[in-house]
Amino acid sequence: MSYNVGLSFMTPFYLLFYAYFYGKERTTNMFAFYAFYPLVLYLLIFNGYAYFLMPGFGITSDFLNRSYLYFIFFDLLIIPTFVALSKLLNIDFKYLRVLERDRKFGRIMFFTNFVLIAYVIMNYSVVVASRFFNLYYAGHIITLIGYIAILYAVYSVNRYADEYFENERRKENRRHLDDLEKYSEQVESLYETLRSFRHDYTNVMISLNEAIQMKDIDQIKMIYDSVLKDSASDLKQQKFDLAKLTRVTNMPLKSLLSSKVAEAFDKGIQCHVEVEEGVFFTDMRPLDLITIISILCDNAIEATVLADKPKLSIAIFKMENQSVIVVENSTKEASIDVAPLKQRGFSTKGTGRGLGLANIEEILFRYDNVTLETESAQHSFVQLLSITPKED
Repeated sequence: MSYNVGLSFMTPFYLLFYAYFYGKERTTNMFAFYAFYPLVLYLLIFNGYAYFLMPGFGITSDFLNRSYLYFIFFDLLIIPTFVALSKLLNIDFKYLRVLERDRKFGRIMFFTNFVLIAYVIMNYSVVVASRFFNLYYAGHIITLIGYIAILYAVYSVNRYADEYFENERRKENRRHLDDLEKYSEQVESLYETLRSFRHDYTNVMISLNEAIQMKDIDQIKMIYDSVLKDSASDLKQQKFDLAKLTRVTNMPLKSLLSSKVAEAFDKGIQCHVEVEEGVFFTDMRPLDLITIISILCDNAIEATVLADKPKLSIAIFKMENQSVIVVENSTKEASIDVAPLKQRGFSTKGTGRGLGLANIEEILFRYDNVTLETESAQHSFVQLLSITPKED
């Protein structure tokens, strides 16, 4: 039986052309998937109606070919079915962008694309051959095989995506526990420092009291110059900035920041932390928030150790209705061109090390309420992450 699938033979090339401009920076696998997935889904729906549903109402594909009015109605019927089937298959295209660089996922997508392209070739082969031979049942068989194959391929994609993000959550939980342990060690160190200072300060006060009672001005001056004069600066040591992290309400974020600040201390970086009370981050997935802040801090630490005066500043505050996190670091260069940094693979630190900011861009693609602003000037590199509450 000859039939018109509703799409010309040029349709795959139109979709490839569209996919090229939609995903210039995508991998070859994702480029092919974006081009062929909607086409195959359309063909499966069309053929499902043409072969299995419409004949029950006495409507043949030959009749559709002769009647443009019925053909338009038939196409309109496909649209809601396409939407419903897409929701049923449940492919989250935003998360596919995160997974596309994963090797195992790449193999799964290669198999999926093979299935998609094979179905398109078989479908159009039947279209051509049916003009010369009676291939009515061949169309039925190919359509059934297509449904089974695409369902299995989509199931494989979704299953691996679930496993991938579950593993990421487990890794994040382990990292959170490690960071929390480091944070506890830092708090314990602060406690020991304060206890030691309190003990020494008590002894100094006793000595100072005796000197005052004896009216020994030289002794009083000596005690002040040798002990009390520097006590204020001792209490303002950088590690006391860690105490400000107690105001962070998000525990995973608190443990991560304490770990990064402690790492910066160990590398001789001057750190400054400011945290406003009552700042919450409930409008972003914890894993995504931690991933972004971890990348920003790692990049800041790597860059500032090369600067003449290594400095790292972290600030958390409310700005109007937004929750804001600022990560600022000093740089060796007077200024850095920001635009190329967001390209995958580009890095000021060398080839193959520029995945961080590109990964952040992939995460931000999933959020309409989160923005990242980047500025560089006067040997300073500033990254400002703003999270706006989602509207109910």
